[in-house]
Parts: sequence; C-alpha cells; structure tokens
Amino acid sequence: MRRYLVLSVLGVCLLVFMPGTTASAGSSKYYAGKNSQGQKLLFSVDQTARGPRFDPFFTNMTARCPATGDVIEVGFSFGGFQVPIKNGKFSLRLNDLTDLFIWKGTITPKKATGTESFDLAAFDRQKGLQDCTTGSLRWTATGLVPASAKAAPRASYHVNISKAADGSVHFSLTH
Repeated sequence: MRRYLVLSVLGVCLLVFMPGTTASAGSSKYYAGKNSQGQKLLFSVDQTARGPRFDPFFTNMTARCPATGDVIEVGFSFGGFQVPIKNGKFSLRLNDLTDLFIWKGTITPKKATGTESFDLAAFDRQKGLQDCTTGSLRWTATGLVPASAKAAPRASYHVNISKAADGSVHFSLTH
C-alpha cells in the first residue's frame, strides 16, 4: 500500500481580504478540536462589521482509494477565509475539477460540531476512475478560554511549539 501526502496551501493562493471582512471590527475566539479520525483542526470565529465569520486555520484527514488501496494524508491550511455564520451555522465548500472539500458545522460560545469531507478523483491501475475519499467525518471543537489579565500581572512567559519528525506536536512553557 502506497501512502501520499497532499498539502493544500490555499492561503498562499487564495488570500481574500475584503474591506469590512477582517477581524479588526471586533474580537476573535479560537476553537481547537479533532475529527472522527483523531486528526486535529483549528479555526476562529471573528466578530466583523458584517457579522460573525468562520475563519479556518487548518484541518487534517486521511483519504482512502477503494480500487488501488492507496492512503492519502491530506492537510489543508487556510488564510484569509471569512465564511459567514448565520444562526450559528457555517458551510465552506471548495470545488475543483479533481477534488471536493466540505467543512460545515454549528458553533456556540463554548463548543462547535459538524462534518467535513474530502473527495479526490484519481485513476486506478486500469485507467478507470476511483473516488479517493475520507467519507463524511464528524468533528468537535472546544472554544479556547483566554487567559485572565489578572492571572499573572507583570509576568512574562515563553511558549515554544515544535513538531517532531513523527508528526507529534510538543509544547514547552518557561516563566
């Protein structure tokens, strides 16, 4: 079984900063979570002059190809997306000639839930087409609580975040 890695750096290619849609009109709340494959995701809800916006940072997932058995590790990074949130719900759909990405959900002040999926049209070994897909993945995220300004007056902290060769993320904090 072959394994592939696909990184979609949409933020580099699709930076869409329109007046009135950035978070400068208000604050942002960050949400961190995982999908049903155990893969991490991160986004914020930005309060803008045009209302709340879903602002994705990244999501990861694994797609499988039924005919060839190939496994594709997919990582999406975003920059500049501002998806409207209406009645606590959002839907991001990116369509291309060869692939389809969907991330949608419901957001409350403390948590968020929804589904995401990725489909890639790919050739099998007989030049037929197969749908390499994640299927519909459920995800959950928790709103991150900002640190209190009174928690540590006049203190300074150094946070170091690193990613090991095996993909694990490590945090260290020094005071």
